[in-house]
Amino acid sequence: MSVSRFFGSTSREAMRQVRLALGPDALIVSNRRVNGGVEILATDATASAEPTPPVTMPVPEQAQGATTSMPDSMPAPTAAPYAGINQQQPAELMTAIGAMRGALENRIDELLWSNQLQRAPETLSLFQTLLGYGFSTALLRAMLKRMPAHLNDRAAFEWARHELDTHLPVLASEERLWQPGLALALVGPTGVGKTTTIAKLAARCVKRFGPDKLVLITTDTYRIGAHEQLKIYADILRVPVHVVQDSAGLRQLLLSIRSDQIILIDNVGISQRDRFVADQAALLSSAGRRIQRLLALNASSHGDTLDEVARVYKTDGGTPLSGCIITKVDEASRLGPALDTAIRYQLPVHYVSDGQKVPENLRFMTAKQLVDLAFTRTSYNSKALYAPTAGDLAALLSVAEQKESVSDADEQARKQKLTALVMSGAGMRKLDVEGLRKHTSTIEHSLALSAAFDSWRDLSVGPQDNAYLTEQAEDLMRSALHELSESAATMMLSSYQSVNIALDNDQDKSKVLLTNLCTERGEALAAPLQQIAGPMGWLNTVGEHVLQEPQWSDQLLQAVRWVEQRRNATPIMHMLEGFTPAVWQALAAEGTAFMASVPLGSRFWHENGTTSAAARIKQMQFHAVSDLSRKLQLQQLAGQAIPSLTLWVAKERVSIRQRGVAELLLDLIAVRLTDRYSGAVLRDSVVLLHASEFTGLSDADVAMWAVLQHEQRLVGRLLAPAWRAVQEDAAQELSVAQQLRASALLALAGSDVQYSSQQQGLYGQLQALLQQRSALTAPKLIEAILRCFALKEALQEA
Repeated sequence: MSVSRFFGSTSREAMRQVRLALGPDALIVSNRRVNGGVEILATDATASAEPTPPVTMPVPEQAQGATTSMPDSMPAPTAAPYAGINQQQPAELMTAIGAMRGALENRIDELLWSNQLQRAPETLSLFQTLLGYGFSTALLRAMLKRMPAHLNDRAAFEWARHELDTHLPVLASEERLWQPGLALALVGPTGVGKTTTIAKLAARCVKRFGPDKLVLITTDTYRIGAHEQLKIYADILRVPVHVVQDSAGLRQLLLSIRSDQIILIDNVGISQRDRFVADQAALLSSAGRRIQRLLALNASSHGDTLDEVARVYKTDGGTPLSGCIITKVDEASRLGPALDTAIRYQLPVHYVSDGQKVPENLRFMTAKQLVDLAFTRTSYNSKALYAPTAGDLAALLSVAEQKESVSDADEQARKQKLTALVMSGAGMRKLDVEGLRKHTSTIEHSLALSAAFDSWRDLSVGPQDNAYLTEQAEDLMRSALHELSESAATMMLSSYQSVNIALDNDQDKSKVLLTNLCTERGEALAAPLQQIAGPMGWLNTVGEHVLQEPQWSDQLLQAVRWVEQRRNATPIMHMLEGFTPAVWQALAAEGTAFMASVPLGSRFWHENGTTSAAARIKQMQFHAVSDLSRKLQLQQLAGQAIPSLTLWVAKERVSIRQRGVAELLLDLIAVRLTDRYSGAVLRDSVVLLHASEFTGLSDADVAMWAVLQHEQRLVGRLLAPAWRAVQEDAAQELSVAQQLRASALLALAGSDVQYSSQQQGLYGQLQALLQQRSALTAPKLIEAILRCFALKEALQEA
């Protein structure tokens, strides 16, 4: 009896190998998943064991006597059941037992995982979402088992994002790689873009060290024209290129190269199923000089293929892989499989190749940037055809909703606690627990509300340091970008608002600059950055604090640049307030799109002389903006329902002329809001637009954004009551930065509840909580939101 091991990418493939080797009557000993595939231990059930002579053991006299005294009716002892098994059988048997134990452990693990999915809907939802992004079940199972309980969908997603950030290995810095004497070889299957990537690396090296510090080598003598392709790049870069065919030639060539020169080696592509993978590894390892090997992972390949490639090249017997370069990102619908492979095989990502251009399409990215890129929704990856939907998983699980059994006494106590929490006075109607859950679940569907809720819960923890606040700002920005990619919106709006508030009992007010993000339709996203100048000096919520307050224009530019540096190619329109030509000149020079709301008395150059915005409005030709209700996710504008309003827009070309400064050309966009029925003018406003980078931007879009900018001033009016509320709710005294961040998030959430058409139901519930039929004032709105937060937390703990 001999136990054989078979491995396949799927159960069907592994069983096919078993039948070919042992026939249809093979005895399956174990079946388990390993390293992304299936391993089967099997034996031939029909093979007879070779007989071996029985082993004669010396029998002591006592034993002999005992044997002879046994009754005649006792049956004679038969041969040992395993007497016919050869000497190798004990080892094989232990292997089989170990495999069976592994299979049993895997089965138990699968049952526990299935139970977790059934008990925690948020885990199932996140599992399905991440599968859609291309991550493997093996990685997700290992990760989601550690996910904290009682996280809503948004918080669970952010937790998973942070886990991927933490565990994705990347090159710490380019300086760590590009050292004199570096010898780097790119390996991988055929057609993954190794030669083009080598050319991009060569261009990067020449830019750093010059052409005399680089030598190119190719071992690709199989493909027709392979070394000619590399020679073309080498001629452009003015660096030498050599062709080698065997280990002796490679060793001799490397000995002739100076120790301070950098060597880049382009290798022939070898399929992961080709036996020459090991030969190539031996060639590079015997070169007489330490060669770092990077594996080229084709992002457009299937996840199982990438797993097989990484597994084979990781165990090819050569020097250990130093990491990987992810290629063909521009052709891939999802980046998840490549990142998944890098995590599971611990291959630090050195670069990402996203096009054919040399050297432009090679990027060095951090772990956060890579994960953000993997989570970016685009037109070509919006639907996951090869990943199960939520309905598919629900059907596979085939389980009904399971609720925890709670004793009647505990259930009654919980209801009394929740009812007492909601009651704001006599006459308040009672709400059942499920009704309360429905109302508070609205918070999870709004990024602005969920961020404010998380920040409010942090108040009970105590003060947070600057590192935490900086990380929180980055997370808020990333969440906003992800939310935008998940929605139908294509443009992000970043508004900058100046607010004066009094800190504590100070007579002098401090000046605050808020940075708020929303979609082009007015859906609030996040408030990642705040700045404040007052008695404490100047500080922001990303760890900077100086005694001398910077110029206002410098503060504004810092905020805009902070957002610009993190937008990841997402189109953003920066919405400024006030007449600040110096800021406009700087942003225009940097190619940043902006629109500035200016007073009607602002003056600029038009045609042959200076004029004012108020004077131009009287002579401009206005056009109506159609479908205002459909394009804006707002309940009202200027205190009226949107269907009762008409928005008008007009445009002219103007310029800003200042002595000693180049002329700045801008579009003057005039916006007029009127009552649809009476024709009365409700509001006139003017913005100056610089958006030469955007094609297809309509005047109607800018007009809608102008009214959005005006309505967002509510955030500033809510900041002061939010500041006081945060101060009262905090368990301990907070730093100014933490209190400012929490207040800004709460104010943005209040604005979202007040204006967003998607929060109309929640606004009604907040009115009911405070027993008010009229519109909520700013302090009352903040109070109601905090009461709703407390209610939601109680429901989670109940």
